Amino acid sequence: MKIYWIAGEPSGDVQAAAVAEALQARQQSIDQRGWGGPQLKAAGVSLDRDICSEPFMGFIEVVLRARTITKRFSQCKRDVLAFQPDVLVLVDYPGFNLRMAAWAKSQSIRVAYFIPPKIWAWKEGRIEKLRQHCDAIYSILPFEQAWYKERGLDITYVGNPLAYKYKDKVAKGSGSVALLPGSRKQEIKRHLPIFYAFARLHPAIGFKVIRPAITQKFWPALEVPENVEIFTGSIEEGLHEAMFAATCSGTASLEVALLKVPQVVVYKANPVSLRIAKLFVKVKYFSLPNLILNRPAITELLQGEVTPNRLSSLFVNSVKEMDSFSYYEELVAALDDYNPGDKTAEELIDLVSSQR
Repeated sequence: MKIYWIAGEPSGDVQAAAVAEALQARQQSIDQRGWGGPQLKAAGVSLDRDICSEPFMGFIEVVLRARTITKRFSQCKRDVLAFQPDVLVLVDYPGFNLRMAAWAKSQSIRVAYFIPPKIWAWKEGRIEKLRQHCDAIYSILPFEQAWYKERGLDITYVGNPLAYKYKDKVAKGSGSVALLPGSRKQEIKRHLPIFYAFARLHPAIGFKVIRPAITQKFWPALEVPENVEIFTGSIEEGLHEAMFAATCSGTASLEVALLKVPQVVVYKANPVSLRIAKLFVKVKYFSLPNLILNRPAITELLQGEVTPNRLSSLFVNSVKEMDSFSYYEELVAALDDYNPGDKTAEELIDLVSSQR
């Protein structure tokens, strides 16, 4: 059995790795290659290219790097053809992977999409590309299955990797404030100076910046406040004993919520990119916990709302109120607790077996 992976972002790399490990445990003779990052490599996948080391995002950034993307696409096609996989597994990363799905189908290569594009938020028309070019779609967000079904496309909810990973774990404490500026160069550049200014407002309290290892090569050379520690490692380790977190929107917001740490979720984007996005985005929230619960359980700050004083105010109020996490049980119940790595691996094995 031969699997080819394409995971272009750190969060997708982590979640794909769990499936790759589960596949390896079930199929000793399996051959797995792909484009991904360090987590897939650690799971036993032979990487043709590491594309997670410097992910890019946003309308303007993508336009500026269009030539690079075109070159990557051509090289990726060559690598896939050379490998001749039983199935190409695409992980999130829609701008690149939807093109790969169309091309793969034209080459009679089976396609499975793990963590499909968030078309319920914007670009709903992409559903036709998924319908035409994918043999199977595996979702890690519970509400997606019903959303797709209403539009005539059956997908499989395989559980959420984070809900399974953090079952019965709690990081909430009274030691420090966690700062999670993101995993992309542009996110870190915009959020980190504000986070440092926030820390300077509370010199008697320890702050911990949680930095993904892959970001070290483009980490900003800023003066670090005396009360700030830069921790390079996993979110789970970095949140140990955290009493509050300022979190860049993305998968991290769900991790923080599942570890029962009070947080504010923030996002500052390229202003032009944001104005364009607002023309199309249809959802009321941008943090994963709020999207899953379909209500504002967690405070969200966007663009100009992200200021040191606003973060400080929310932190102080959180400490005073001793957040009861009234939403936590509801969130866990919505996500289920079975192993998505195992479930997705079983689905992929069935997909390959049924079409041989």
